[in-house]
Amino acid sequence: MPRSREYQTAAIIIKKTKLGEADRILTMYTPGLGKIQGVAKGVRRPKSKLSGHLELLTYSQVTLAQGHNLDTITGSQTINGFTPLKTDLWLTSYGLYAIELVSLPPNVSWTKTFSICCWIRCKIFARPTTGSFYYAISRFTC
Repeated sequence: MPRSREYQTAAIIIKKTKLGEADRILTMYTPGLGKIQGVAKGVRRPKSKLSGHLELLTYSQVTLAQGHNLDTITGSQTINGFTPLKTDLWLTSYGLYAIELVSLPPNVSWTKTFSICCWIRCKIFARPTTGSFYYAISRFTC
């Protein structure tokens, strides 16, 4: 029996790039696969059902279909949207900085980096102070 072309993974959306008129290339960080890219077809249309689940800094369960060059995102369900993180400018900048740190450590496993990234976002969300952010970042880089 042939292996399925579709697979599911939890992912944090870390980058969005426009593609054509209605599509978008998303860069996601996953616990098992590391950093992956996928094409979300029609997600920039006003009535797209996927657009809310595939926003920057959103932790989602994503369904992808394997493609030749890039995988295609066929479905998504938000696990945690971190809405307060997106409504406060300071928290947003801290969250974006933490997401940028994902690509820095080359010798750390994907699972550990993913869990640390989620931990940092939760710490920023729980105690939105400058001190807690610096504490979380110092724990990440150690």
